[in-house]
Amino acid sequence: MELAYQGIIPSVTSAAECMEAMSQGAELIVLSHSSVEELMKVHKICRRSPKLRLLVHMDVVKGLSQTAEAVGFLAAYMKPFGIISSHPVVIRAAKAEGLFAVQRCFIFDEQSAEVSLKLIEKGSPDYVQVMPGIVPKTIQYMKAHCDYPLMAGGLIRTEAEAAEACRAGAEAVTSSARHLWEQREIPAVHHSFPL
Repeated sequence: MELAYQGIIPSVTSAAECMEAMSQGAELIVLSHSSVEELMKVHKICRRSPKLRLLVHMDVVKGLSQTAEAVGFLAAYMKPFGIISSHPVVIRAAKAEGLFAVQRCFIFDEQSAEVSLKLIEKGSPDYVQVMPGIVPKTIQYMKAHCDYPLMAGGLIRTEAEAAEACRAGAEAVTSSARHLWEQREIPAVHHSFPL
């Protein structure tokens, strides 16, 4: 499954932030740290805008569970573009439903990197999101040991941090920093890949 690369991918928490990201030209957003109520509102906005696609962060939207059944419900009744989760069972369920699947990994030492690589093997995602995204060595390590395209996320607040994450091997960057959402390209980084 492919996405068209759009630069910074806005990470939003509400319908208001979704509208703001859309007004800045976003074609893909991540809904995270939110609620099922906001998910319904954001979903309605995305349905009205054929260009805007939604990735639902299953692990941090209150009211959703990290189960295959929750993915099945989302796929049947909301049909988002895809999901983000750290749980392989959720990733596999999303792929079985035809959704784009991003597996999130928190890397803070060598052991967590090794565990993440094993979980990635179990999930077989379309993309891997490396957290925190401001640690280039972590991204480089995962790029060297993982055969999946990488997204960087977490604590990326400036264009320079986004560019550094991409130079380290990330092919996309998610950020909740609103001033970055209008970026169509990350400075000094030009990719010709499907996202």
